[in-house]
Amino acid sequence: MKIRVLILCMLMFGLAACNRGNVNDVQQNANGGIDATISLTEQEVNDTVAEALAKQGNPLLRNPKIDLQPGQLVINGEHERRDGQGTVSGSITVTITLQNGTLLPQITKADIEGWDATDSRIAEFNQKLTDAFNRRANRDNKQITFTAITITDTNLTFTVNIKRA
Repeated sequence: MKIRVLILCMLMFGLAACNRGNVNDVQQNANGGIDATISLTEQEVNDTVAEALAKQGNPLLRNPKIDLQPGQLVINGEHERRDGQGTVSGSITVTITLQNGTLLPQITKADIEGWDATDSRIAEFNQKLTDAFNRRANRDNKQITFTAITITDTNLTFTVNIKRA
């Protein structure tokens, strides 16, 4: 369940880099490499999240609806209770910041009936998200570095520096 949300976030950013969003600005960086700014609309983020979740066997949330808000994104959807007692509405609020050129996603709020969102469980989940993004960045031999991320009520925009191998 935790891994699915992580995969969802990674796919969202990965697909954005593969022409899912608009590349607004590409410039040569004075320190080496190229800087590219990629912007996703709320609908593009929603489509990407829905596509990623559709590939999961039993996702934490189904039928996601993304609500971009300044500094965060809220994922609303339906949760199939693990105790077999039906489907309930739920939401997860995620912030994404930068730390040493990698993305640092953090669930700041989880409101899903039947899913125990204790402080320790959220802290563990946040650490797993962080570790996964760091592994992803290291997979490319640190050739891609995130330099900026902004979430507004209409767009999710991030800038990456891409260095040659």
